[in-house]
Amino acid sequence: MAKQRRAASKSAARSKTSKAAAKTSKSAKKSTKSASKRTSASKRTSASRAPRKKKTPTVNIRRVYAKALALYEKGVKALQRKNYNAAAATFRQLLAEYPEERELHERAQLYLNVCKRQAQPQEKAPRTVDARKLAATVALNRREVDKALSLLKSAASSHSGDDHLQYMLALAHALRADAGASATHLKRAIELNPDNRVQARQEPDFDAIRDDEPILALLAKE
Repeated sequence: MAKQRRAASKSAARSKTSKAAAKTSKSAKKSTKSASKRTSASKRTSASRAPRKKKTPTVNIRRVYAKALALYEKGVKALQRKNYNAAAATFRQLLAEYPEERELHERAQLYLNVCKRQAQPQEKAPRTVDARKLAATVALNRREVDKALSLLKSAASSHSGDDHLQYMLALAHALRADAGASATHLKRAIELNPDNRVQARQEPDFDAIRDDEPILALLAKE
């Protein structure tokens, strides 16, 4: 009987020890899981707190400039093809969408002015003598002497006997302070119509050369 009790006692002891070990194992597993969760949470917190990398401003600036430059070159190509309306639209888009690109703005604005001038209807060259006289008179009033001379010479080539044309040629050369050429045409104008002498004496456009010998001699005669 004593042996059976001792065996039962040993068996109970082993059972208790096994149960205690199992509890210890479970506790250890829970501790490991808890530690793992804390570590994961800590990593997530650290990751969330870590500063995010920002895009380099220089890269963005270069991309914007590249887009603006591409638009500028598109406008220049349209201008070279004489497609002035398309070129003007492209340059306006550049000015509106890329206000910070000042260097491109200056060049785009110059080309835009060219487009505006070219897009305007061109004046037709006057064909009749009277139309050329009128256009020359307007040019002289604006002090566009070269334009006036071109119109007057063209008209006088076929109407050399027109005293008004000769008088206007004298005026145009007087505005250029060319006393010799002015005197040549004024002399011819007076020969065709003596009244041109009286008119020339009162004409302020002759003032710059009025005291030059050839003009002075023509205006002094009666």
